[in-house]
Amino acid sequence: MKTTRRTLAGLVVASLLAVGTSGCIRVWSWDGIEEADAPMRQALLDATKVLDQGNFAFTITDGSQNSAGVVDLASNSAAVKTLFDVDGGSGTLDLITVDENLWVRIDYGDELNKAAGIDAWSDKYLLVDQTRVPDLLDPPRDSDDPDPASAAALFQTAARMSEIGSGDYRGYVNLRKVTDSMLVDEEIREALGGATTSIPFRARIDEEGRLVELTISTPAAGEFEARSTKIVYNQFGSAIPPRRPTAAQSMPAPETAYELLTD
Repeated sequence: MKTTRRTLAGLVVASLLAVGTSGCIRVWSWDGIEEADAPMRQALLDATKVLDQGNFAFTITDGSQNSAGVVDLASNSAAVKTLFDVDGGSGTLDLITVDENLWVRIDYGDELNKAAGIDAWSDKYLLVDQTRVPDLLDPPRDSDDPDPASAAALFQTAARMSEIGSGDYRGYVNLRKVTDSMLVDEEIREALGGATTSIPFRARIDEEGRLVELTISTPAAGEFEARSTKIVYNQFGSAIPPRRPTAAQSMPAPETAYELLTD
């Protein structure tokens, strides 16, 4: 799965969401997986199949930022909006992809927009040249997994599992075996290093057997505090597809935008 880099001059922290993969999920066998976990693991894997149908909404929270988005395979579109803290205020990063087009909207708030020199276009969706920012957002048909969290890949490594209630599972996943879930930021993974290879998760399946919630808990590491990152899935089959910004809402990305997106 592609995940957005630490962008916008370091103001967007933790794992800014990118929907879609490009064949880069890597899962290996793990000696820590016990045969007793197999039925529960299979239940979780089966619960992710609804995501393969490619129409759902999601929210992501991790304490430092909140994201919400939509995936729609039929229209080959996806969108995500992230709210993040910046200098005591709040900023937003909007991403919309439809077919091969990608728009980005960056807003730090009035005061910082002026200070950064982006106030002239902070209310616009910027059409970007993706060859210059290749790690942002893929259209669903360009990916082999529409799930932004790569839950199925994580569940392949699930071990020491228990069902604490109907459809409510706990266990551990091995970060060293799955290197490309956006629920664990690359920088946090590097900070954890080899000392912590398995981390706890909690997953919830609804009465229709669909994955509706997944939480990954990472310990403190380096400059990062311990945190829980949760993704909630909903609107299966009924999510409204993202739309292309209108001509009045958009403009070509200026050079200053590329500087922010690639710093």
